[in-house]
Amino acid sequence: MNICNVMNAIFLYTNYYRDILLMSVNICLTNLGCAATGTTLSYFIENIITFTIILLPLVIGLSIGAIYGKNWNDPKYRNLKKPAYNPPSYLFGIVWPILYLAIGIIYSYALYDYKKSGRSAAAGGATFVYYKELKYWVIPMLALLFNFLYIPVFFGENGLFNGFVIIILSLVFAILTMIQFYLQKNSNDSIKYFAILALLPYVAWLSFASYLSYNIWVMNVK
Repeated sequence: MNICNVMNAIFLYTNYYRDILLMSVNICLTNLGCAATGTTLSYFIENIITFTIILLPLVIGLSIGAIYGKNWNDPKYRNLKKPAYNPPSYLFGIVWPILYLAIGIIYSYALYDYKKSGRSAAAGGATFVYYKELKYWVIPMLALLFNFLYIPVFFGENGLFNGFVIIILSLVFAILTMIQFYLQKNSNDSIKYFAILALLPYVAWLSFASYLSYNIWVMNVK
């Protein structure tokens, strides 16, 4: 191979990667709108969005726990009658952070539109980073919302009964989320089954928590 061939190869590779870096990339967060950026910036923005989706449930869950955690020291709650299978308090502090992180990971994959992302546009060769339309976010977000509401409601007026209602709603919407991920027509099959299987421990724990909440309400009703 002579020097001319080497220089020509370097030139071709340099221009190829330059074109990639200069390519326009559309980042679409659901159907709310899209923003065109360069490839390098799009990777940065996509990572921010992904890690926000992953970490936000954990951050919110830990924040609620920190705000209301001291309430458990109140004799009113410390002396509540509890069912025989009620686990020690520290176990909740271990299980919930793990579940919140798992939920964030599941949502980041299941709500990413793999069939639209990465396609070449008809004009200009732009690629797409596309998150599912807003309607696909409603049920999963409601499932999390009811989950986050449980602790504030539990420590509120008539909290034992209202907390039980909230956790049942959280369980119902968690199951609906699993059904949605299964039925999504444009979902990647491997991601679909991963999301369903990964949500099973969350649904199982919510079912157990619902059992505890119901029994605490019944055992302490006046």
